[in-house]
Amino acid sequence: CFLYTEEWSVSNLNDNRIITSELCYAYPEAEKNAVDHVNMRVKKGEFLAILGHNGSGKSTVDKLYNALYVPSEGTVWVVGMDTRDDDLVFDIRQHAGMVFQNPDTQIVATVVEEDVAFGLENNGVPPKEIRVRIDEALAAVQMSQFAKKAPHMLSGGQKQRVAIAGVLAMKPDVIILDESTAMLDPSGRREVMNTVHRLNREEGISVVIITHYMSEAATADYMIVMDEGRIAMSGTPREVFTKVEQVRALGLDVPPMTDLAHMLRADGVDVRADVLTVDEMVEEVCRLSSSI
Repeated sequence: CFLYTEEWSVSNLNDNRIITSELCYAYPEAEKNAVDHVNMRVKKGEFLAILGHNGSGKSTVDKLYNALYVPSEGTVWVVGMDTRDDDLVFDIRQHAGMVFQNPDTQIVATVVEEDVAFGLENNGVPPKEIRVRIDEALAAVQMSQFAKKAPHMLSGGQKQRVAIAGVLAMKPDVIILDESTAMLDPSGRREVMNTVHRLNREEGISVVIITHYMSEAATADYMIVMDEGRIAMSGTPREVFTKVEQVRALGLDVPPMTDLAHMLRADGVDVRADVLTVDEMVEEVCRLSSSI
């Protein structure tokens, strides 16, 4: 993902999964745009994190990606399709599948495999193909053993993995997670994030995650920080999180180990500023110890 100003043509849209051009969106009766002239693109196989305080516009952006909202101004292309074209909305949502915050609001069937089949049946996929896709999707999220189970018997993390399987069965190019781990305990969050990273890494599916968890954002390839509907910061997690004061000024925090490195450096300790994980901090401590 990168911001851009260069000229490009419709002929290169399919080289990317999502492109926005001067994207704006205003809610009815609102005095200003919730999303204000956002230019960005999501490339094939990329893992993008979008951060921002409440009201920054981040969740509005993902609904524009999925054609749940139509731009007030500007354009969103999903795999080359303009989200303003009503005739393409169904196709767009197949290519850009969305997983919402509460898994209970997405699960509609009383048996796991029937829930995964729901979108396929509505799309008129032949029964034999549906069976194959159900099996593949549940295997991909490591939920095959729960195919005959009732969703209400599953944990929060397992339910969210079923929701991801339902999206995955549609064979999307992009999976969009709208704070999909927010209602889960740490174990459930870990289950979902491991699943999403595996799909990104092994299947080449692009991922866009909207999250409040800095540890989740730190695992992305690229991230953007939104404020007042605009992109306030962008870069790799290391590039963004090392600007600790700037991130905090936008109402966010940084990963705990980055915060610790920031405090140590303020006290004159020569640790790397771009530490993100516990393992990296341990390496820094060992390096410093060996030099004493």
